[in-house]
Amino acid sequence: MKILFSIIINALILLAIAYLLWPNGNIWVEAWVVLWCWDCWYLSEQALATYFFWGLILWGINLIIKPILKILSLPLFFLFFWLVVFVVNAIILWLLSYIINVIFVIPGISYEINGWVNYIIAVAIFTFLNMFYSLLFNKK
Repeated sequence: MKILFSIIINALILLAIAYLLWPNGNIWVEAWVVLWCWDCWYLSEQALATYFFWGLILWGINLIIKPILKILSLPLFFLFFWLVVFVVNAIILWLLSYIINVIFVIPGISYEINGWVNYIIAVAIFTFLNMFYSLLFNKK
């Protein structure tokens, strides 16, 4: 049950990133995350199933890759706590995009974060929501 809850939270975090970085003409940054699918409305069945699948991939990355990255970055962690956490989450988010777009190629579905500014904003949102989730549910 805890695994399913974690997968759903990961899917909701990815949905929040895509929703918060949707193209908006009122802001000076053209920020967006692209969910290329046949029906791209954020709450459609296909989009939610896609986010659930991506949450499953993100759960696997967090289970296998994230502890390795934390161990490798441990010497720098004591000096630059926030920067190291940010860099580790940036690598996780990049790896998720790579796995979705290159390894698990599903026709009509991809996940893109366009531009460096958008990527930094997405990583900041991802880091904040992951920390909030960890603190709220005492995840270890």
